[in-house]
Amino acid sequence: VLDRFAVSVGYWQDPYIQYFVRQAKERKAPEISRGKLVRTVGDAKARFGYYARVHGVSYLIKAFLKQTECNCQIVNLGAGMDTLFWRLKDENLLPRKYFEVDFPMIIARKIHNIRSKPPLSKPIMESHSGDSLLIDSHSLDSSRYSIVGADLRFSSDLEEKLKKHNLDIHLPTLLVAECVLVYMTPQQSANLLKWAASTFPVAMFINYEQVNMTDRFGQVMIENLQRRQCNLAGVEVCRSLDAQRERLLLNGWETAHAIDMMKVYSFLPQADVKRIEGLEFLDEKELFEQLMQHYCICWASKDSSNL
Repeated sequence: VLDRFAVSVGYWQDPYIQYFVRQAKERKAPEISRGKLVRTVGDAKARFGYYARVHGVSYLIKAFLKQTECNCQIVNLGAGMDTLFWRLKDENLLPRKYFEVDFPMIIARKIHNIRSKPPLSKPIMESHSGDSLLIDSHSLDSSRYSIVGADLRFSSDLEEKLKKHNLDIHLPTLLVAECVLVYMTPQQSANLLKWAASTFPVAMFINYEQVNMTDRFGQVMIENLQRRQCNLAGVEVCRSLDAQRERLLLNGWETAHAIDMMKVYSFLPQADVKRIEGLEFLDEKELFEQLMQHYCICWASKDSSNL
């Protein structure tokens, strides 16, 4: 898949993706590796990372961790095979508790990989303290890392399961959703956003997904996904950056920002941008820019303690 391919080429470092994702056999177009995000038909929760997304989201996550001095918790919604927990541990940036949430079928697959691969299980054991470590075929709960099987469309069930894994609503909380909300209806995603805003006094929400989907390029993207039986139930909220910001503000968040991925790309350290642009020849820069203008990073905050 594409994130494993991009790592193997050298877009960014991730020594853990190899334990979750098989090496892609076919070479992918460079504009795919740099910005666009797609889904496979076989696994709607599999996420394919790209340079701009990885660095853009990582920048916001690390800013939150720095501001809280890691005295916080992270809830990764629809985490799939994400490797962020291990990467943060390597950088000595683990929060007090790191949660991942996904459908039970997805987390069972992830836990199987963790149990069977010591480079994944050892860091969890190293970061754990106390006697409460639980790991079986369908659940994982340690003092610093938990994987929770839940349906994000039902926030009351989600909260109950997170609290069983020692979610602390009084801790500053960062919630991350990457190409997750777009697969929910607007009402379902609104309910999730309202739940998060009303539950945590100090919180930040990061959302990465499509934008500008009402123009011709966006319509072609939707049609291509529909041909692969992939329905974007929440695409109507993805009509503009203003619509993305408005959704966050209407659902209880105090501040909200949204920028397209072309803007993110322009903000990245130019020395590293030049490095990755040297990895592969990019002959269709116009297509690359169009792709980047149809994805965005949004972030919202609620801050009762002036963090």
